[in-house]
Amino acid sequence: MTGARGIGAGGWSRAVAATMAALLAVLIVAPVGAIFLSSFYDGGLSLSAYSDFLTDRRMLAATLNSLAVATGIAALSVLVGVPLAFGVARTRMWFRGLVSAAMILSLISPEFLLAMGYILMAGPNAGYANQALRAVFDLSSTSGPFDIFSLWGLIFTALPNGVAFVFLALVPALANMDPALEDAARLKGASPLRAVIDVTLPLMRPAILAGALLAFATSLAMYGAPEMLGIDVLTVAIREALLGLEFSTASVASVTLVALSALALGLQRALLRHGDRYRVLGGKAFAARRLDLGAATHLLSALAFLYVMVALILPYGTMIAVSAMKSIGNGFSAGNWTLQNFVVVLGDPSIRQAVWLSFWLAAVTATVVIVIGVLTAYVILRTRLRARSLLDYASILPLAVPGTAIGFALIVIYLNWPGNLTGFYGTAMILLVAYLARFIPIGVRNGQSGLLQIAPELEEAARVSGSTEFGALMRITIPLMLPMLVYTWLLVFILAIPELSASIILRGFGTQTVATSLLSVWNGNGGLAVACAYGVCIFAVVSALFLLAALVGRSSPAIRKSIFGGG
Repeated sequence: MTGARGIGAGGWSRAVAATMAALLAVLIVAPVGAIFLSSFYDGGLSLSAYSDFLTDRRMLAATLNSLAVATGIAALSVLVGVPLAFGVARTRMWFRGLVSAAMILSLISPEFLLAMGYILMAGPNAGYANQALRAVFDLSSTSGPFDIFSLWGLIFTALPNGVAFVFLALVPALANMDPALEDAARLKGASPLRAVIDVTLPLMRPAILAGALLAFATSLAMYGAPEMLGIDVLTVAIREALLGLEFSTASVASVTLVALSALALGLQRALLRHGDRYRVLGGKAFAARRLDLGAATHLLSALAFLYVMVALILPYGTMIAVSAMKSIGNGFSAGNWTLQNFVVVLGDPSIRQAVWLSFWLAAVTATVVIVIGVLTAYVILRTRLRARSLLDYASILPLAVPGTAIGFALIVIYLNWPGNLTGFYGTAMILLVAYLARFIPIGVRNGQSGLLQIAPELEEAARVSGSTEFGALMRITIPLMLPMLVYTWLLVFILAIPELSASIILRGFGTQTVATSLLSVWNGNGGLAVACAYGVCIFAVVSALFLLAALVGRSSPAIRKSIFGGG
C-alpha cells in the first residue's frame, strides 16, 4: 500500500523511519530470520535437520494433518460462507442479523472456547448431543455417533472461524455490486437464481478465493483446538519438540508452517492486487438490490438458522449450562445448579494473577501497536523515502508466522547472545515482545486505512502556515484519526487477552496468562465445570469489549471498511 502522495521527507520523518525500521527489525525481522537460520545451523551450516524431519514419521504425519485440516476448513468455509454472505447481502432471508453477529463472534473469540463447547456436546462417550441421540434412537452403543476427537472433529470445531473470513470478504462486494450486471442477464431471460450463478458468483471469485486462502492460513496457525482434541498438527508438534529439547525438529517444523502460511497469504495478496479485472462498482448512484429467490430464500434461511445454532448457540449454550452445574455427570437434572464454579474462578489467586497479567500485556501491546502502526503508516503513505516499501512488507510479515513459530523464534533469540543479556526469557517481557510481533500488522493496516481517509493537503496547509511536520501530525492528522485509533486499540486489546499459541510456548513460572491458565484448569487442575465458568467469563469480557469497539466503529467509514476487510 504505497501509492499515496508523499509530502516530503524532512529530518523528523527520516528519524521516524529509521526508528520504525529498527523496531520492526527487532520485533519482526529478527524472529523470522531466527526461524530460518536455526533450521540450517547445527554446530555449522547443515541440512541435517531437514533430512531428519523428512524421515520422522510423526512430523510428516503432523504436516499432513495440518494440510488436511486447513484444506478441509478452506473448502467447507466456501461452501457455507458464500451462500450465507449472499443471503445476508442480497436477500431478505431470516436471521441476517444473527448470522452477522455469529461471524464477528467467531473471529474475536479464541478457538479453544468453541472447542470446549464442542467437546462437551460431541465427546464420544459423555457428550450431551451423543447421549441425547442414543436415547432418542434407542442405540445400544455406549459411544458416538459423533466423535469430536478426530480430524473431522477438528475441522468442524474450527469451521466457524474460516466461514467468517469468507463471509466478511464477500459481504461488502455483494452489497455494493452494480445491479445492471444482473439486470442484463435478466433481460436475456435468466431467472434471478440463474443470474446470480452465471454473473454474480464468477465476479466474486477473487473475494471468495481470498477469503478461503485466509481461512487456510489461519487454520494452519491453530493451537488450542488441536491441543484439546489431541490432534497432532504442526503447531502442537512444535511445542512438544521444544518440551523434549528437540530444537532442530522444532525449527524445521516452524519453517514448514511459515512457508505454508506465507504461500497462502501471498496468493491472497496477489488476488486482491489484481482484482481490478473483476471490478463491479462504478459509482455511488446505485446499490445492489435484494432479490426474491423464491424457495431458495427459505433454504438460505434454514442454512442461516442451522449455522447460528451450530456455530454459536449450541456450543456456547452448552458451556454456559455446564458452568452452572454442581456435577457434570448429573447433567440437567433438578438440584444440579450452582454459581459456585464462578465463585471459585473469581476467588482463585492464580486466576486473578493470570487475568491481571493478560490485561496488562493487552493494554501495553495495544498502546505500543498504535504508536508503531501510526508512525509506520505515516512513513509509508506520507513520505517519498525509498525504503518505505520495505517497512510495508516487514510490518505484514507476522501475518505469515503462526504464534507457535514466533514463540520458538523468541526462545532462540533470548536464550542466546546477545538476547540473553536482556534477561527477558521466562518473564512477562518476552510475552510482550511476542504480542507486539503478532499484532503490529493490525496497527499498521488500520493506520494506513485511517490515513487514506485524510487528504494530505490538510497537513500541507499546516506546514505552509508554519507548523512542523510533527506538529501537523499531532494537531491535524491524529485528531482526525482518533475514532480509528480508539477502535484499533480496543481490537488489539480484545485479541491479545486470550492469546494462546505464543503464550503456551513462552510462559514461565509466574507468567501464566488467561489462555494458558484456562488450559491448565481444563486439563485437570480445576475441573470441567470450573473451566467452563472461566471460559464464560472470558467470552463475556471479549464480547462486551467488542460491543464497545463496534460503537466506536459506527462513527468512522474507515473503521467500517476495516471491519469488513475492504481495500
